Amino acid sequence: MMYAYLAMIGWCGTKWPGWWFGPHPGPDPEPWWSLAIGVIGMIGGIIAVGAFRPMLPEGLTAITTTAFFGGTFAATAVGAIVALRQSTVVNRAG
Repeated sequence: MMYAYLAMIGWCGTKWPGWWFGPHPGPDPEPWWSLAIGVIGMIGGIIAVGAFRPMLPEGLTAITTTAFFGGTFAATAVGAIVALRQSTVVNRAG
């Protein structure tokens, strides 16, 4: 049950569409990416709590916060790597 809770909080840590300010980018040409980012956030939340559990104080707040930011970190890191990869491919082609 704890893993389901951590996965849910990790998913909540992913950035939602419309989180950016200013001009909005066009729609993502690959709609499955939103689902993939959510799953990556779930895994990141579970891993973050597993890694930092010995250092966390007792209580649900510490676990929830760690899972949330673990999901945010994992989703953002993978999104940045994918964007970097796409920009590298575009630069090589052009």
